[in-house]
Amino acid sequence: MAPTLPALLCLGLSVGLRTHVQAGTLPKPTIWAEPGSVVPRDSSVTIWCQGSPRAQEFRLDKEGIPDFWDRQKPLEPGDKAKFSIHYMGQVYAGSYWCYYRTPTGWSEPSDPLELVVTGSYSKPSLSALPSPVVTSGGNVTLQCASRQGFNRFLLTKEGEDESSRTLDGQQTPDRQTQALFPVGPVTPGHRWTFRCYSFYRHTPRVWSAPSDPLELLVSGLSGKPSLLTTQGPVVTSGQNLTLQCRSDISYARFALSKEGGQDLPQRPARRPQEGLSQADFPLGPVGTIHGGRYRCYGGHGLSSEWSGPSEPLELLVAGEEPAGRLRDRPSLSVRPGPSVAPGETVTLLCQSGNRTDTFLLSKEGAAHRPLRLRSQDQDGRYHAEFSLSPVTSAHGGTYRCYRSLSTDPYLLSQPSEPLALVVSGLYGKPSLSALPSPVVTSGGSVTLQCASRQGFNIFLLTKEGEDKSSWTLAGQRSPDGWTQVLFLVGPVTPGHGWRFRCYGFNRITPWVWSAPSDPLELLVAGTLRKPTIWAEPGSVVPLGTPVTIWCQGTLEAQEFHLDKEGTSVPWDRQKPPGHGDKAQLAIPQMTEQHAGSSQCYFRTPTGWSEPSDRLELVVTGSYSKPSLSALPSPVVTSGGSVTLQCGSRQGFNRFLLTKEGEDESPRTLDGQRTPDGQTQALFPVGPVTPGHRWTFRCYGFYRDTPRVWSAPSNPLELLVPGLSGKPSLLTPQGPVVTSGQNLTLQCRSDVSYARFALSKEEGQDLPQRPAQMPQEGLSQADFPLGPVGTVQGGRYRCYGGHGLSSEWSAPSEPLELLVAGEEPAGRLRDRPSLSVRPGPSVAPGENVTLLCQSGDRTDTFLLSKEGGANRLLRLRSQDQDGRYQAEFSLSPVTSAHGGTYRCYRSLSTDPYLLSQPSEPLALVVSGVSGAPGFTWYLSVLIGVSVTFVLLLLILLFLFLRHRGQDRCKKSWAADPGPEDRGQQSSSSPATDAQDQAICEQERWQPAGGHRDFWRQCRGDTQKDAAVSDAHSEVGLQLDHRAATSEAPQDVTYAQLNHSTVRKGTAAPPAPPSGEPPAEPSEYAALAVR
Repeated sequence: MAPTLPALLCLGLSVGLRTHVQAGTLPKPTIWAEPGSVVPRDSSVTIWCQGSPRAQEFRLDKEGIPDFWDRQKPLEPGDKAKFSIHYMGQVYAGSYWCYYRTPTGWSEPSDPLELVVTGSYSKPSLSALPSPVVTSGGNVTLQCASRQGFNRFLLTKEGEDESSRTLDGQQTPDRQTQALFPVGPVTPGHRWTFRCYSFYRHTPRVWSAPSDPLELLVSGLSGKPSLLTTQGPVVTSGQNLTLQCRSDISYARFALSKEGGQDLPQRPARRPQEGLSQADFPLGPVGTIHGGRYRCYGGHGLSSEWSGPSEPLELLVAGEEPAGRLRDRPSLSVRPGPSVAPGETVTLLCQSGNRTDTFLLSKEGAAHRPLRLRSQDQDGRYHAEFSLSPVTSAHGGTYRCYRSLSTDPYLLSQPSEPLALVVSGLYGKPSLSALPSPVVTSGGSVTLQCASRQGFNIFLLTKEGEDKSSWTLAGQRSPDGWTQVLFLVGPVTPGHGWRFRCYGFNRITPWVWSAPSDPLELLVAGTLRKPTIWAEPGSVVPLGTPVTIWCQGTLEAQEFHLDKEGTSVPWDRQKPPGHGDKAQLAIPQMTEQHAGSSQCYFRTPTGWSEPSDRLELVVTGSYSKPSLSALPSPVVTSGGSVTLQCGSRQGFNRFLLTKEGEDESPRTLDGQRTPDGQTQALFPVGPVTPGHRWTFRCYGFYRDTPRVWSAPSNPLELLVPGLSGKPSLLTPQGPVVTSGQNLTLQCRSDVSYARFALSKEEGQDLPQRPAQMPQEGLSQADFPLGPVGTVQGGRYRCYGGHGLSSEWSAPSEPLELLVAGEEPAGRLRDRPSLSVRPGPSVAPGENVTLLCQSGDRTDTFLLSKEGGANRLLRLRSQDQDGRYQAEFSLSPVTSAHGGTYRCYRSLSTDPYLLSQPSEPLALVVSGVSGAPGFTWYLSVLIGVSVTFVLLLLILLFLFLRHRGQDRCKKSWAADPGPEDRGQQSSSSPATDAQDQAICEQERWQPAGGHRDFWRQCRGDTQKDAAVSDAHSEVGLQLDHRAATSEAPQDVTYAQLNHSTVRKGTAAPPAPPSGEPPAEPSEYAALAVR
């Protein structure tokens, strides 16, 4: 496939690089690939090299590789070897050659083998221009195209004469590349099945996947088949359709071709009976693409020769609406009238107010193609006149007309309303009479009898005048050989003409009537007052629910008739129960057929009443409900105005707004189409005052069915804030809520409101909750928002209301709810970083800056402090070298600034949506004492404790001193010598020793000290015994000596101070002369200042 010369040049270069193998003069081997040289990606392929039977070794070279690619020993019987590739890929594609070695030397290299890999790119498309159906000897162009920018295309032909061709790709205006391969002359002697590949010039052996196969159909001269459709040439969009190709020649297969199409579906033939072959081609639900002209062909076995084409079958698709161009159906009328005599001329007029290029007229049940006429534009209306002349019985039937455009000639509009064309006068006229009399009182009824001796089995009664109508009934045979029918007509009123004719015809020829009967005119008499008509529970009735229509006249009423607009006979008749003055019509389940305008009549012995006023009965729920919203908001200030928007995607062209309450007054507006494809109506409402309830609903309906409404919209209540005390709106989680967290907002007030409402800025919902009284004088309501998401972010207010009053309180202060952690399309996916300058520890009075940064686009940074109830700090971001940042300055720093901080990112498009928070940053304010309350508490605690201990020590001191004084008196009086004291008995040796020590200490004092001692022993409690210095310090010394020891003992004393406790040593007081000095003593000093 690749040119041989470049391959040989490459081979020469490759061989020239080898020095260890020299080609000899042995015959060159044969090289081939199995299953072929064009190999799908990931499939296996084997390269075979066959040489001489004396070959001892085979080698395989690949273009572009300097050394041999592989070598193999020969397989038995020794003249060939195989080289296997298990998974074909791009690396294996290229040019290969092989050679072999014998005892006498190396052979010449084989011819190159071009190994191609397919499937590396997606397949191109292959089509035949103008059609894959080609006449014998004709030519066709095959187009291979792709949008992947290939610059080379290759076309292969399958079959016995397999061949391929390569062309450069050309760029087309729609930015695809293509190559056009001319093929021909095409003859029936071969199969003409093609595929194509695409590749790039720099990788010529790496191809795309193959295109789908394209088989050319060469039509011959054998008997052509017939192409049929059971539905007729006009098919409704969405209808299932099957085309049938059949022939009295025993073909083995059939093919279906669409003019301008590329597909050639084939089906094996079936033989439903001897000498007949056929095949069905189901097209499925019919759409725009199925409209066109079809032919079919028959073929014998696998022969490439096909039959001649069948006669073309045009398929017209009605009802599709491409961009609404054929949305409106045309109208069809007839001149001079729908009943025409044989031999006359009749004109069918098809009209439309929208642009139309062609009108088509079809007759129901006709197998032939519809009649076509170019439209004429007359004063902005397009029309065409189809003339039928002279009229015969074959022209009778039901006609419809369609519109079409020249751009889509096989696509039709919805059909017009059917028009029945009757050919009358082929049989003699019947007779028409009124029973009991043609004179009828106003509101009365009459029976009209139509009869004939010609054996008609169907009769038709027509009413002439403005309100033309007709009735058809089956004829009944009478004993005298006549056939007749009785038509009940009424109630008859004087406001209309009552002129009738009747016709007779046979069921098998419904559009061929007799001549018309002579006209019969009724005379109306009587004028009683009109009755009253109403519906319970109301005239607007939901679909499927019961409703009762009441008609009330006078006590003399003997019968009531109910007449519904659009019906030619009374809709119902009832007798009043007993001697009542009213009757009822019960409708168990309301349907669309019950909707409409109705009137009732009643009959007394003196005649019929006038008709009642009309009752408009409406059914709701036939379509899904529209949406109702308030613009800009459902919260309206007193005296203000608001616009209510009622919208739907069901294409309603009328909308109705109702206001609930005493002053109920519905309003209707035409729908307007919006750019997003929905229709809507805007109702201005106002001025709004608190004196009424402002609750609304709306409905949608179509102009041609004004009493068939949609389900009502959800109620919309306008909230009119007043002047009463505004409540408070709280959230326990703070202003920033993590996405997915459950959140409840609480509205509370010290005013005893009965209910609360929650409003979100720019939102439409106004949820209400009854108030709870958790304690006297407090009312509140909880509004659970559920797991928080993007939609919950925003600004909220709440209102309080009293009972069912429409007056609400003033709004609460706004509560901003910020949602952190949502990731809309990843815009806030990355969390910011938070740092502090100069550092996280700062002294009071200094300045500190918190820096929030992010590498992603940020409009605003927000700074929050953990536990802080105040709103977040916000700063617009600054772009500095591709990083967004904001600096939050705290100056001067106080102890209140200490705490844990986090920052967030947000975008201006979603100001209430935040990123994930930054990592927390702890700011410490150093050099600040503990909290004043705690310091005061600690001081008081220490003071009380010290005072308590001091009082205990003073009491102990006074107790011991008192006992010491008593013992001193006894001791000095009985035994002034120290040597006898040790012989005295004591119940408490320790206490005695302590007392003695005190007394001895006093003895050792100088003269002045003895006076103090005696004062103490006398119980003198003057202040000089307790106060020791000018600073009012209270001192206590305990000098302890053992009573029974001669040696000096350690003296321990304590000094108590409320702030310090000291331990030390001191020499005991100097003893009287002659006694040895004391050893050092331990003491503790306790002092209270």
